[in-house]
Amino acid sequence: MTLSPDAYDRLARIAWVHAPPEDEEADEDHLGRYRLLERLGAGSAGVVFRAVDPEGHEVAIKLLRRRRSRGERYLREVELLERTAQHPGVVALLDAGRSSRGPYLVLELAEGGSLRSELSRREQLPWREAAAIVQGVARSLAGLHQEGIIHRDLKPENILLQGDGSPLISDFGLAKDLGDADGELTSAGIALGTIGYMSPELLDGDRGQLGPWTDVFALGALLHELVAGRPPFSGKNLREAARSVREDAVRDLPGAPSELNEVLRRCLAKDPAVRFPHAGELESALESCSRLSEERQPAEDEGEGA
Repeated sequence: MTLSPDAYDRLARIAWVHAPPEDEEADEDHLGRYRLLERLGAGSAGVVFRAVDPEGHEVAIKLLRRRRSRGERYLREVELLERTAQHPGVVALLDAGRSSRGPYLVLELAEGGSLRSELSRREQLPWREAAAIVQGVARSLAGLHQEGIIHRDLKPENILLQGDGSPLISDFGLAKDLGDADGELTSAGIALGTIGYMSPELLDGDRGQLGPWTDVFALGALLHELVAGRPPFSGKNLREAARSVREDAVRDLPGAPSELNEVLRRCLAKDPAVRFPHAGELESALESCSRLSEERQPAEDEGEGA
């Protein structure tokens, strides 16, 4: 069988990811020209460190686990980060390289850590604060949806917080360009994502049903967890959790107005056609909820004082 020139090019790029630089000296305290300060977290894809560059600027470094099967996924993540770097609210890719420990990404450091660490510290957020965070994520995601990019793995671990509390979208390892016919790295019917935030169509591995509304489902799950302190769907095992996603009704958020609960139910609709078609419409709906809440607030305050 003769490989096409494109296939040879792809193989060469994957080999570059997995081959360490020549004459590299092993150094546990450095990755390339970056000095590692502390480990921030780890996941199935790799480990994230706080680091400093030669000019003294702090950055985040994502060190990918050395798995032959992840080479092309890593390269696609780099390509998508390069495309999305100009979008506000998306973590910036500063550099990329390879070492004897594996390939790595150098990313903008979020001073506030992840939304997961914030939840671990506070357990639940007031609904207004939670809605503002999700609205900020939706605003940033709207630009990506306009370009035909869906994230597919939105969850508290992948939302970072800047010093002022505004969110940054990170980790594009499972992102997909809907316009790229050759952009899928797994077979049809294989589910990608994190249970609890995955829509029914994502659980089913149904490529034909995927779209911006798939991310909208994840944002609904995120909003629910921020306010209620737990994801909207759960189970003792993967099968029970998947059944919960497909069948269970959504409970109202404690203390939240009816308008926000209606937004939540639409986000988490089982039928993709019922959801907001893209993040831009979800942002507008959350903006309306915020405006109605502000208009109602003076009357509520007067009632409390009577």
